[in-house]
Amino acid sequence: MSWIKREKQDNGRDLAGEPASGHVSTRRSWLTGVGVLFAANAVASAGVLGGASTGESEPRSLWPYQTPGTRFLLEARVTIGPVIDIGATSYGHRRIIPISGGTFRGPRLSGEVLDQGEDTQLVRPDGVTEIAARYTLRTHEGTLIYVTNCGLIVPGRDAGAGNAGHPAPPVPQYVRTIPKLEAPRDGHYEWLNQALYVGTLNPLPPAERAVVVRFFEVT
Repeated sequence: MSWIKREKQDNGRDLAGEPASGHVSTRRSWLTGVGVLFAANAVASAGVLGGASTGESEPRSLWPYQTPGTRFLLEARVTIGPVIDIGATSYGHRRIIPISGGTFRGPRLSGEVLDQGEDTQLVRPDGVTEIAARYTLRTHEGTLIYVTNCGLIVPGRDAGAGNAGHPAPPVPQYVRTIPKLEAPRDGHYEWLNQALYVGTLNPLPPAERAVVVRFFEVT
């Protein structure tokens, strides 16, 4: 308001010749109007941002908006060999788990897991395990599908004994993988190259020396 006071003259009138009190009132009304305008714009902006999550007032897009979902692709029972413990490195604790075979099945494909793969894991200083597996699937028709499967295992509370008659490993707080499948072009399974996938991982009892992985197509 100091700039309003500077416009007053000693005789009580402003520079335009009007009474100073009326000028100040006009200025205050103008400022109030600007404040209301800014508040209205803020409310409108908040409404647009809030509506985006509910499907209301969405920005105009050239493509229809979509909500991703998942569709079951396959389940694989993967057998593993003895752990190769590299030990502590500059990045964390490194270990390699050989993949010795297995089988897989799903609504659109099934077959076997070849014994030429490995799961290279890194246990970071924060306790999180980084997964980086690679192996090959062979369908019943003989088609080879190359798989890379990376993910995270975030440790959680110790679950204690399991309900299957064997000690259970600690149940992780979070475990997800991002599989990538590579199938031959112009073949029966080329459609595998045209989608993204998310996966889960479940260890079986130690005596079985196997894990179960499930892949889901992101729709």
